[in-house]
Amino acid sequence: MAVASPEPRTTSNETSNVKGRLRDPYIWHRLHSASGIFPIGIFLLQHLIANSYALRGPEAYNTVVKVFGYLPFVVVLEVLVIYLPILYHSIYGIWITAYAKPNLGKYQYGRNWMYFFQRASGVVALFYIGYHVWHTSLAKYWAQWHGSTQPDKMIDYNHMAHALASPWVLAIYAIGITGTVFHFTNGLWNFCIRWGITISAHSQRMNQFFCWGLFAVFTLIGMATIIHLHYDGVNSVAIASSAVAKITH
Repeated sequence: MAVASPEPRTTSNETSNVKGRLRDPYIWHRLHSASGIFPIGIFLLQHLIANSYALRGPEAYNTVVKVFGYLPFVVVLEVLVIYLPILYHSIYGIWITAYAKPNLGKYQYGRNWMYFFQRASGVVALFYIGYHVWHTSLAKYWAQWHGSTQPDKMIDYNHMAHALASPWVLAIYAIGITGTVFHFTNGLWNFCIRWGITISAHSQRMNQFFCWGLFAVFTLIGMATIIHLHYDGVNSVAIASSAVAKITH
């Protein structure tokens, strides 16, 4: 009796294509570029605008903080929309920076400098965001975990003003905001090219003007906010010191 031979094992072309695409650095570069805009870049702009309510005083700023704090599933939203995208963007960005081959020594063109500044500003943004999150959101959750009845005090107006009263903290925020906003706006210019939005030289030039304008506007918003908080914090410290001096004398 004849025995049927087993069918030869074949690999699906579709499966091979999927695996090949996952290994393609071009795909990961595009995802890295997109994650810097959606959701990280959008959150950055929203965050700077929300913080600018400090210019209207403690009540306005603290109201904004409470509104975002009362969002349903706020921790889940922070992890999925903020922390995980930032983690992916940072890890892949570090990989790009580690294997990048700057050629400023040979070709000192404008875009070569922008490529260098994009990598450098990415490092600045990474350290700044880590510092900012550690001293705000994580500090709030740490206080809450340890039984604090008012964990929001770790991110309210008075806390931020007191922290920014230090010229060192003010300098960290000034450098961090400038570097982070530049990284986003220059990344937006690259994103539009990588995703085929700006193809022609004219459209790229117009988009460059738009991105520089965006950089100027949101850097000024950030600077105005932290300078306002700095001087308010300095005044509060001076008033508190004067009150203590009167009591002791």
